[in-house]
Amino acid sequence: MAAATLSATEVAALAGLDEGRVRKEVEHGIFSDPTFTVRDLVYFWALSRLGIDLGVEDRRKFHDLVVRAMTSRRPLQHVELSPILEVHLDRVAEDAEGKLARFEDWKRKRVVADEKLLGGEPAFPQSRLGVRHVGGMLLRGARPEEVREDYPYLTDEDIEFAPVFTKAYPRMGRPRERQAAAR
Repeated sequence: MAAATLSATEVAALAGLDEGRVRKEVEHGIFSDPTFTVRDLVYFWALSRLGIDLGVEDRRKFHDLVVRAMTSRRPLQHVELSPILEVHLDRVAEDAEGKLARFEDWKRKRVVADEKLLGGEPAFPQSRLGVRHVGGMLLRGARPEEVREDYPYLTDEDIEFAPVFTKAYPRMGRPRERQAAAR
């Protein structure tokens, strides 16, 4: 996978974590920069799926193990956190990198932004339906079947990735002022 630079919101959305959890890792010095690589996404992906909470020092050790394993000449398939806890890093990396690749492909094909349409709000192609509108519905608990009933042209990937997009790219700042009409 090509080297990508990801934001905290992108990593959190893709890994299924709260953004605050990702930012805490920077605060604790596990990361020196609030931008992340695919290796870092793999770390967060694994962390979110471990099913146990690790202390700061254990998370630092785990991050170092993941980075070393993924940057070695022959990437390691497993990393051992302790004598009884081993992570199948090859599977974790495949899942995380696969989701990132599918998300990027989906964005390229299924998200359009045109100032003449919804004021530039990202929307689904050939519609006036905002991606964040659908993502917000799903994040607030709407069932995918309900959303499909209202918008039958949405794909399975639209339903999967609209909430990820909404979390990864939240609306920022104040609404733009409309330009006064020329007199």
